[in-house]
Amino acid sequence: MEQQNQNQSADTEYSRCAVPLNQRKTYFSLTIVWTGFVFVTTSMMAGGGLAAGMDFKHIILATLGGNIFLSIIAVLISIIACKTGLTFALLTRYSFGSSGSKAASIFVPVVNLGWYTIQAATYGHFVAQVFHMGQVGEGLCMAASAIIMGIFAMFGISAITILGYIAIPAIVFLSIATAIRSLGVIGGVDALFSYLPAANMPLFTGITAVIGTWVLSTATCIADIMRYAKDTKTAISATLTGLLGGNILMIVCGAIAAIAMENSDLTVILLGFGLVIPSLILMTTNIFTTNAANLYSTSLNLSNAFKMERKKMLAILLALSALATLTKPYEIGFLFTFLNILGTVVPPLSGIILSDYFLVHKGSYAAYDKARFCKWNPVPWITWAISIALVYMIPFGLPSLNGIILGAAIYTALMAVNKQRAAGSIAEEA
Repeated sequence: MEQQNQNQSADTEYSRCAVPLNQRKTYFSLTIVWTGFVFVTTSMMAGGGLAAGMDFKHIILATLGGNIFLSIIAVLISIIACKTGLTFALLTRYSFGSSGSKAASIFVPVVNLGWYTIQAATYGHFVAQVFHMGQVGEGLCMAASAIIMGIFAMFGISAITILGYIAIPAIVFLSIATAIRSLGVIGGVDALFSYLPAANMPLFTGITAVIGTWVLSTATCIADIMRYAKDTKTAISATLTGLLGGNILMIVCGAIAAIAMENSDLTVILLGFGLVIPSLILMTTNIFTTNAANLYSTSLNLSNAFKMERKKMLAILLALSALATLTKPYEIGFLFTFLNILGTVVPPLSGIILSDYFLVHKGSYAAYDKARFCKWNPVPWITWAISIALVYMIPFGLPSLNGIILGAAIYTALMAVNKQRAAGSIAEEA
């Protein structure tokens, strides 16, 4: 027991316990971290992908529809995280069980590592293009980017907050400046709204792609940030600021720039304007803030899945990511495939977590240090598998919305039949 207490006191990021009330943070601090997470070049690239198949009016509709959907999920997850003070990995114990949550927690880091690798590869590709470094130089830049970006994650939430204070003003200014420059190339607002794409992308496909940009983070990673909120009002406000402000800004700016340059490759777009140094600053601040928070969340989930010190695990992840960047995952076709898969697979998991807290447990979990968890609960796994299969089979509606509704409905129904919860209220020996 003494060793357990020593480990917990050394866990300054509260990866295995609830965040104490005296360590909670303000709206401004959380907004900086979350908005820095949301400000990312892949959202701008997604905007460029939308521009390849939609006119600007439909881009706006897809962006608004996708972000409203994301905001609903994010707000509900943030409320749970704020009230419990727990990471997403620890929250899954209430639905999946103590051992089941470890398996569920592995899914999030694997996908997060994919995101991290795409961002690092995009940045390395950009730097190599700026300095004309060739194929070998590009590979070295991508691998080095994956390693360097992990430094901030090593130092936890405080370092990420400081990074956000520095980076966010630059991101906002340069993103808006890029959009304004693009409008000048196009010929003004009227020309922007007159734009017609060469291909045709259905509105639901566009919305699903927008949802895919942040569905994983709004369903999982946001809990790791908003557990620090002083109250639910703070959590909700910070959440909405990041998504309805930050993510919409990134997607729309990316779309406008892509329309101007007739290319959805962000690297080509930025270099095409001839503003090398501002573009380098934008890419650096943009990707570093997101990837630092991304890897931080990944390390918290792995702390639940493996009994390994967080920084040692981070070192392994950085090495794997550096190698994975060599597959060139920055290419737009790869990105859109990745986003659409996420937009289909992750929402049922959100439905399960939301259903377990708000419906099965009636909006209140037993305190983590006093809860007793079963080892495995098969119900969420059965629910997740059935929901994904049905999402691919149902020929109508929005896949992401179908997924979250199916996940919540099936889980609630099966738990009503099962009548056995994964968590009780008696303290469990560690």
